[in-house]
Amino acid sequence: MVAIAGVVLIHTVGATASGPGSTTTVDGWVARALDLPFLWAVPVFVMLAGALGLDPARFPGSAAYLRRRAWRVVPAVLTWNTVYVAYLALTRDGWWRGPRAALADVLVGAVAPHLYFLWIVLGLSLLTPLLVPWVARTARREWVLAALAAYAVPVLSTWPLGPDGSRVGLSHTAWTWWLPYLGAYLMGWALRGVRLPRGTVLPAAAVVVGWMTLLTWQWRNPAAPAWLEQWVGAHYYSPTVAVLSVLVVLLAQTTVRAGGALAGLARPPVVRAVAPVASATLGIFALHYLVLLVGLDTGLFGDPVAAWPVLLVRAVVVGVVTTVLVLVLRRVPLVRRVL
Repeated sequence: MVAIAGVVLIHTVGATASGPGSTTTVDGWVARALDLPFLWAVPVFVMLAGALGLDPARFPGSAAYLRRRAWRVVPAVLTWNTVYVAYLALTRDGWWRGPRAALADVLVGAVAPHLYFLWIVLGLSLLTPLLVPWVARTARREWVLAALAAYAVPVLSTWPLGPDGSRVGLSHTAWTWWLPYLGAYLMGWALRGVRLPRGTVLPAAAVVVGWMTLLTWQWRNPAAPAWLEQWVGAHYYSPTVAVLSVLVVLLAQTTVRAGGALAGLARPPVVRAVAPVASATLGIFALHYLVLLVGLDTGLFGDPVAAWPVLLVRAVVVGVVTTVLVLVLRRVPLVRRVL
């Protein structure tokens, strides 16, 4: 739930965080503080998917698994891309350039800034039947090594290793979006059940806070040294974000449990209360940006770039309205399949 809240924050305050007053106004700095520290949200989502999806004990076999995932993910990919294409075609003059152009936008993630995640889920789902047998016959050491090797692909692709110091780069298309997140997927399984030693919890939490602060400060900041953004930039493929994601998962596994510092969050009444929302995170992820667009287009949320109190209210309203809508719509059998 914290991860989905982070995603909502990133999108609701993004225009202000990247605006002209990003590093010179209070509104800009508050927006940055609500945006950049949560870059770990998407990698953590993928890690959680790996922790659940790569479990050999829960794997029903390749055919059954692929049928179940196809029935879940493919309708979501088709439905939500269609919904956003239709909305943009109806509300943006000149946006509709024909079905071929719309398909091209879908395949490169140009329809909405978050739908690429559905392609990630689909790609990793197709790969899972190949990974589970390997997981079943290997041990944690192999899982960690494989995760680190896969994580190195996106990290190295953002470093200035090309001709004249350029980035090698990654191709972002529907059929390759899973590749940069394979490391996170494997790491989620590799770290499943791992807990930090008692004496390292506070230092790990301090590192998380420190790196979240660094990400807030360094992104597109003229005062930041050039090498910092070149080698450990504030983006999803950064080595900083990779380590930050791992620490967030480890801290959660260590503290949110019986006997942990946040044991109250693991109590059965709390778990039962949040379970419906937790099961609806995919729907919240898909729908929240549409709620944001409608609110901005109708003027209910003000201008995209806004004062920080407006940003806070906007984020809360988008989160609450989206969650309520998804929980209600999930009661409709056919709609539930895409939420």
